[in-house]
Amino acid sequence: MGHFRAERDLRRSPSMFRYLLVMPDGEPNDPAVFITMVPNWTIGEVITLGAGDQLRLVEMDDEIAGELVARGFTGVLTVEPA
Repeated sequence: MGHFRAERDLRRSPSMFRYLLVMPDGEPNDPAVFITMVPNWTIGEVITLGAGDQLRLVEMDDEIAGELVARGFTGVLTVEPA
């Protein structure tokens, strides 16, 4: 399976970005999907989920598998509890 740089499909949602959230050990976070209007994040930044939980961003990957791109994902964010 090839890896591709994620490019937004403007027909889907021009102002929303969909990320897969994983923990440093590679396991999915709960919740595993983060949808945001913010297109750019910085390592160390804290994101707040809908339930109020906060996660610190430890790694970003926007070169993701074609299957994830086809499912509308922008990238994969590795996170840890803040």
